[in-house]
Amino acid sequence: MKKTNQIRKRPLPFEFPGANFYGREEEAAVLRVVRAKSPFRYYGPNCGFEVDHLEEEFARAVGTKYALALNSGTQALATAMAALGIGPGAEVIVPAYMWISIVAGIVRLGAIPVLADIDDSFTLDPRRLERRITRRTRLIVVVHMSGAPANMTAILKVARKHKLPVLEDCAQCNGGSFKGQKVSSFGAMGIYSLQLNKNMTTGEGGLIVTNSTHLFRRASAIHDLGYPRIGGRLVIKNGPYALWGFGGRLNEIAGAIGRVQLKKLPKVVAAMRRAKAQIKKGIRGIPGLSFRRLNDARGDTAAFLILMLPDAERAGKFARALNADNIFAGMSPTMRVVDFGMHVYSNIHSLVDKHSNAPDGFPWTLPANKHSVYRYAKGALPVSDALMERSIIMPIPSVMTPRDIRDTVTGIRKAAAAVL
Repeated sequence: MKKTNQIRKRPLPFEFPGANFYGREEEAAVLRVVRAKSPFRYYGPNCGFEVDHLEEEFARAVGTKYALALNSGTQALATAMAALGIGPGAEVIVPAYMWISIVAGIVRLGAIPVLADIDDSFTLDPRRLERRITRRTRLIVVVHMSGAPANMTAILKVARKHKLPVLEDCAQCNGGSFKGQKVSSFGAMGIYSLQLNKNMTTGEGGLIVTNSTHLFRRASAIHDLGYPRIGGRLVIKNGPYALWGFGGRLNEIAGAIGRVQLKKLPKVVAAMRRAKAQIKKGIRGIPGLSFRRLNDARGDTAAFLILMLPDAERAGKFARALNADNIFAGMSPTMRVVDFGMHVYSNIHSLVDKHSNAPDGFPWTLPANKHSVYRYAKGALPVSDALMERSIIMPIPSVMTPRDIRDTVTGIRKAAAAVL
């Protein structure tokens, strides 16, 4: 394709949804904490308890009893799993399409990840979930992936049948819902990420939500120094919540920014939904091109567009054609889902080869895990592999202009004419 025929001279806007909406409100929030000289969440010369307020406001927004703020989504995952009692001898079911932090949390706790298929919604396939359950299964992790919710009705039916807790990873679906109920409020616990790529961002950060007082108290102790706090002071006494801490507290500057971003979240999601709806309308009906199935179209945050093509070869050509015309968001070239880095199980080398941080091969070599023998190389889930190979993924920037949308439609139609 000749450069002179390019649809765009520059890529689409950066795909950072929440950060695209940063403004004076975030500046004022940071200055408020700096002027108070109180960046630590629990106390200071003039502590504003920004993180406390963020937790209260976020819990109210998603409809849960509790929210706990942490310094990353990765820590939120590990803390939630620890609160749920995951450790050696446990198997945790995770979908083929996810993020490395999920399996990292499982492995670091001494447990074993068990891969499960996704369906054409690119979330956990409820029909194939049950066959992955063993007598060692202790948790099902559901990932509301690429902006859209999983089928929680069907998944919870399986989980309740086997009396298994569900942890919802909502890192890519902040603001999303399923059948009118916010994601993260279905399972035993839910987590969010506030990293730069997310719908609301503090640069780095995370949140755990739950309706269980017991799980909240465990998570609160584990995310800190291993003990609960009252009035910002550690309560160092023996009891059910004397545990071991991860050091995952969120600071007041991030908490203050998070409060502003939470207020902007509906506008961020609405902007992506408008853009995605117009793009889908403009390309609907192209032979050989189909959309990812949505379990609940109204609950989709529209952060991504996933398109399915007839086969892997044409999907690759389609992605390259779009990139040649600069139809990609900021720093993220349009690509096949299977090439989407550590979101895909077989691209996580440390998982595939069962690497360890310890010389003894922990947790793969633990006697408690001796019956949990699984392979993670490509081919472990052929149904998911085939689906991800023939699909492409495109972030939907939260600040797309009418011109950006028109160019995207034109680019997709041009690529389709050349490839399909």
